[in-house]
Amino acid sequence: MEKFSNINELIVALLIWITSNSDYKNPQKDINVEFLKQSQLSELACKRDCEILAYTPIEPKYKIYLSDKLNPIDNICDRGILLHEIIHVLQEEQKKFAENDERTRKHLREMEALVNHNIYLSQFGKKILYSNGFAAKFKTQTKNNLYCWLNSLDSISDILKYPKCISLLII
Repeated sequence: MEKFSNINELIVALLIWITSNSDYKNPQKDINVEFLKQSQLSELACKRDCEILAYTPIEPKYKIYLSDKLNPIDNICDRGILLHEIIHVLQEEQKKFAENDERTRKHLREMEALVNHNIYLSQFGKKILYSNGFAAKFKTQTKNNLYCWLNSLDSISDILKYPKCISLLII
């Protein structure tokens, strides 16, 4: 796994991967990542306590909030989450699936981000599980080195309650 000295170097590397492995172009502006305490991130994204790990709002554009529990510089699973959120920034900027109604657009964007998330992780021998366009949360606590352990919003319906945001939904 590559080593990066700071988050901006990592963002550039992930953008190179995304633009080399998809039809996305580099963003028109720099992407800014801010780490928040879990309670702050929950309040911002869910307006209540929830297990969300990452949140990319429609406004402000080019902004990604990550839980301070994540370490994308050193952890490949956390790095995959950041890649997933960067894809959401690009989807919004480049109006991906804009011709669809809001619910369908969100679903298609999430599904596409999850597929790319898994392709990226597969290069490091990791993956996430997903079904019906959303990631799945393990019901067991047994250790499995193949899968990334993810938590997020409590239900699929949560993403539809917050129309002004795009968020990593791992249930």
